Amino acid sequence: MASLSPEIGKVAGIPIQLHWTFVVLLVLAFFLLFTSTSGIFIFVLIVLLFACVLLHELAHSITSKRNGIKVKRIVLLPIGGASIIDLDNVKPSVEFKISIAGPVASIVMGLGFGALVVYAPSGLLKEGIQFLFEINILLGVFNLLPGFPLDGGRVLRSYLQKKHSFLDSTKLAVRASNVVVVAIIVGTVAYAAVIPNATFVYREFIVLWDIIIALFLYDGAKAEMQVAYIKEYSSSIDIKKLITKNYIMIKKGTTVKNMYQMMIKKGTHIVLMKNGKELRALSNQPISNVSKNPKVSSSLAYDYFTTVVPTVGYNENLSKAIDIMRSENINIVAVTKGGSIAGILYGPHIESVISVYLSHLREKK
Repeated sequence: MASLSPEIGKVAGIPIQLHWTFVVLLVLAFFLLFTSTSGIFIFVLIVLLFACVLLHELAHSITSKRNGIKVKRIVLLPIGGASIIDLDNVKPSVEFKISIAGPVASIVMGLGFGALVVYAPSGLLKEGIQFLFEINILLGVFNLLPGFPLDGGRVLRSYLQKKHSFLDSTKLAVRASNVVVVAIIVGTVAYAAVIPNATFVYREFIVLWDIIIALFLYDGAKAEMQVAYIKEYSSSIDIKKLITKNYIMIKKGTTVKNMYQMMIKKGTHIVLMKNGKELRALSNQPISNVSKNPKVSSSLAYDYFTTVVPTVGYNENLSKAIDIMRSENINIVAVTKGGSIAGILYGPHIESVISVYLSHLREKK
């Protein structure tokens, strides 16, 4: 869905991207402008919600930049967002500041709207300010819950690192996250059972929605634990030993037919192409049986290269490459040495090596 999540501009040099769910919400709100008497009110509220979420994420990102941490982009969702930050080898104290900045910003905004509610005249204006007060307080408090992938999970882990290792701190934070998941499910079921004058459909909606949130937290904690294990054990694996040259590098003028002939000869499906300073990978592979489709076979392969391949230094730690793959949601990283490509790191290959390495460690124990 990345192509449906457009970049809408930059703030403080940070690219701002709308997640496709936010795009859908804005489209629906725009549609309401012409189909409902309250359409303008709803549209304005959604735009203000967008602004509040943006300010929450900017608090994370600006705090990161002030601490010398690179911010790649901000992705905005209807009830939250994600600041894609290079957190590899970040000190716990810095991660604490970055993580807590967003919730604090939301709570401060909420208190500001709360103060305005007192003086706002009755009517739609007061209702709108009340909504912004409640949603910002909710966003701030919810994100402070000690569960991954929420800010609170990272705040807790960074605090625990005062006495524990990164891996042990993550384990403790994941346990806390699982407690939060159980508390949400039990609390929701209890609330749905005792809430007065509620319809069966409303009770079902409340339970279903909170179970979705609980599953989101459970999956986030599980993913964070996997990353912690990989980061812990990949630090002792030499990145140089995982480089592969099982790929082909083609020129811009190469046709699809010639590209496939090169792929077959090399015995690889990984194809790279230089586009100025950028390195790109084959994203949408055209049909492989090009001989039956002259239009495709004679077209330029360049048109199918839309994925930008990130790079990592030859002497960097493997965990750095894994962190890049995770943040960029890509399974390939080019390894550079002296300004040229020394080879690539391929996600499935790394996973296989780490699995074998972990099995070897277990056998030793």
